[in-house]
Amino acid sequence: MIPSSSQQLTKASKALPPLLVAVVGYTGGVGTCLLSAMDKISLRPYALVRSSTMKIDGGDEVPVDFSELGNILLQAAKSQGGIPVIADVTASSHVQSQYKNWLSQGISVCTANKGIFAGKETVYQELLDSVVPPAKLLHEATVGAGLPVLGTLNSLRATSHTIVKVEGVLSGTLAYVLGAVAGGKMTLSDAVQNAKKLGYTEPDPRMDLNGMDVARKAVILARLSGLTGIELDKMEIESLVPKTLEDCSVEEFMEGLSAFDQGFAARVKEVEESPGSRLHYAAKIDVEKKEVTVGPMACEASHPFNSAGPDNLIAITTNFYTRPLVIQGAGAGGDVTATGVLSDILQCRN
Repeated sequence: MIPSSSQQLTKASKALPPLLVAVVGYTGGVGTCLLSAMDKISLRPYALVRSSTMKIDGGDEVPVDFSELGNILLQAAKSQGGIPVIADVTASSHVQSQYKNWLSQGISVCTANKGIFAGKETVYQELLDSVVPPAKLLHEATVGAGLPVLGTLNSLRATSHTIVKVEGVLSGTLAYVLGAVAGGKMTLSDAVQNAKKLGYTEPDPRMDLNGMDVARKAVILARLSGLTGIELDKMEIESLVPKTLEDCSVEEFMEGLSAFDQGFAARVKEVEESPGSRLHYAAKIDVEKKEVTVGPMACEASHPFNSAGPDNLIAITTNFYTRPLVIQGAGAGGDVTATGVLSDILQCRN
């Protein structure tokens, strides 16, 4: 009988040094999905950590102590010949403030938390400088959830590619809204209303429409493409939230958005006057010009974005890939984000 691929993977894993993984945020949406994914490949978490308590190696809950967690992982790794890893699936800046300490001790960090990677460049660089091998700092899931975007960028640069340009549709919410208004099918306000009803937006849709989440991902892509000096507060970001509706209640925003339908429809129509062209909300990193822009982008018929649908899509142009390399798929959701984190965890053995 031929063993299944999962059986082969489990057998191969047993021959490798054990991964001693502490999952921080294990009770959240991504955390529960990560535990499920780990279970499917027979990878047992060594520690389970939440905001107030932690459980070590199946023991009782004790008050959380991030410094002690690091010490325990290092001791276990030494006694078992294992590899200590902390997987952060929270959105906590407090947890991220621990990264430098863990990395400097040789503990790998795998995370889905964008914060520090899109923050001030000096802080980001200090974090990179704190890594003491064999520790790794991996954050694939910060852009495109489980899509292999950041790993691909790193591999391209490591194999002599020069990144020329990176373009990305990086928000499923904005992809839905722009798709709904295409061809005059729906007004902007109706598209946003529908997206909210379907659960595609945050409770306050302005958190999606302002483009800041896309901008954070653009900063991460720009830095991994080799650009320096990129700061979120200095970027060109075009919000879809009218200025007069920025500070009102959610209800007032939803009611007032229809006043801007006609102007946005005219913008869409102007782009679509060229056959096959579409308007997409996207990030563009022009490495040669050292420019990063975020906002509605007019794309001619042949542009890869026009086949994205509701997916995330990232198009990478290099000196060798003059026709862009395209990565496309679901860019949000607990399961796919968890697989991105799990992929990083497994890389800590390399």
